[in-house]
Amino acid sequence: MDTLQIALIAIGLALIAAIVIFNKWQESRHRRRAGRAFPGNLPDPLLEGREGEGDDDARRAPPQGEDSDDAPPAASKSGGAYRQPSKQRAQPPLPDRLDPRVDCCIRIEAVEPIEVPRLWAAQTEVFDGLPRTLRWYGFDDVENHWRRINANTVGAHHWFLAALQLVDREGALNEPDFLRFTRGVQKLADRFRAVPASMPSRAEVLANARELDRFCAEVDVQIAINVVSKEPMTGARIFSLAEAEGLRLEGDGAFHARANDSRTLYVLANGERDLFERSTLAALHTNHLTLVLDLPRVVDAAAEFEDMMRFASHLAKTLGAQVVDDNGRPFGVESIDAIRSRVRAYQLRMNDLGIPPGGSLARRLFG
Repeated sequence: MDTLQIALIAIGLALIAAIVIFNKWQESRHRRRAGRAFPGNLPDPLLEGREGEGDDDARRAPPQGEDSDDAPPAASKSGGAYRQPSKQRAQPPLPDRLDPRVDCCIRIEAVEPIEVPRLWAAQTEVFDGLPRTLRWYGFDDVENHWRRINANTVGAHHWFLAALQLVDREGALNEPDFLRFTRGVQKLADRFRAVPASMPSRAEVLANARELDRFCAEVDVQIAINVVSKEPMTGARIFSLAEAEGLRLEGDGAFHARANDSRTLYVLANGERDLFERSTLAALHTNHLTLVLDLPRVVDAAAEFEDMMRFASHLAKTLGAQVVDDNGRPFGVESIDAIRSRVRAYQLRMNDLGIPPGGSLARRLFG
């Protein structure tokens, strides 16, 4: 190898080294610039919540005519202040009066408080004609409890609750009414930009309703005692005896014996066609009176049965009548004992299920 070849090889190696050194210098220069523009200890926005405001150009605004449920609205160019979304509120528990065994409940939450009169008017329109008892509640954030709302309620709430009763004496909730209820609540939520906390399972709710209805059919018992007479009993005399016993004639055409809290204990009704009315009592004559004890709606049905039986005997003795059962047979000791046993058994059955007779749930189910 001559001197010229050695010189050319040396020059080539020097050029390669120069290029490598220049590239390293350029890479170091760009890294320093990048470090000044993007500090290495910034939080990852995908992993940590963003604090403060970011670049307006980087925040994607909702398309025109649409709303974003997750992102807060961007500050307007006219100088409107950025508004932080309200903190998430814990889902309130059910009101004490409601029971998931008896009520199908749906809570809805709104970002901005909804005026009660507006919601009430809207729900009245949506659920007009629904053949089920529907109750509405609003959650008072200050008092920390649910308030029953109606057409006269004022104020505004973030949380509302709709409760549809599953069973009454007309039977169990059916699928069409369930669908109308759930879809109606969703419609209201959409109208007020609210969100249902959760939607109940159709299969589960309808199965629970059928099971509860079977139980109610087992204990839906009314004890009737009849006072019959061959000679007509006058309305004026019946009125006098009932009033003396503490019963009061009410709008349903029957005399009611009531407890201290105004709940009906038993009723005295005309066993024939005409109702008892003050305007016609003087001219009314009947050969048949009926006393009725509504078992599920009375706290102590055994005691009330004894009281009703005593009053029936007093009526019969005073009016020259006889106390008989529904088959027209006189009440004997055995018949009375059989009824007493039946009353106790049914009341125990209700207590075992956790729906005490005469309690709020029982009065709702057997209203």
